[in-house]
Amino acid sequence: MNAMVARVEEIKSDEFFSCITVRVNDTDLKLLKTEVPKWLRIGDEVECRIQEAAIAICTGTKEGSVSIENHLSGELQHFRKGTVLSEVSVDTPCGKLNSLITTDAFERMELCEGCNVTLLLKAVDIKLTPLLDSTSYEKCVAKLTHS
Repeated sequence: MNAMVARVEEIKSDEFFSCITVRVNDTDLKLLKTEVPKWLRIGDEVECRIQEAAIAICTGTKEGSVSIENHLSGELQHFRKGTVLSEVSVDTPCGKLNSLITTDAFERMELCEGCNVTLLLKAVDIKLTPLLDSTSYEKCVAKLTHS
């Protein structure tokens, strides 16, 4: 599981969905949720998690031609090829992220260490949890009881 520490920058909601914008380092990511967690506030530090199999890889830039808004360019640092699946580690502005893709796709794309790729993260696949430290539990309880 990939994990990134982020700060909540914006929360937009309508009657159906909420779009939460978080900033990881200097990069904004968008998350889609059916409702905003009761504990979440703008300015909160959170942990974003995304499974390796939920990260697609493309070569080149796909701006404007793909509906996925979260594009992270990076350099392929390491890979492990299996018969069916390959694990790919990419250094991005959000840190090192791992992706699982089919080995057929890995070979078709002619991926190698040092090549530039773009990771595509669907907004619905990014999970959000409070960043826990010794005082976080108490802060979350206080927010929930005063909401």
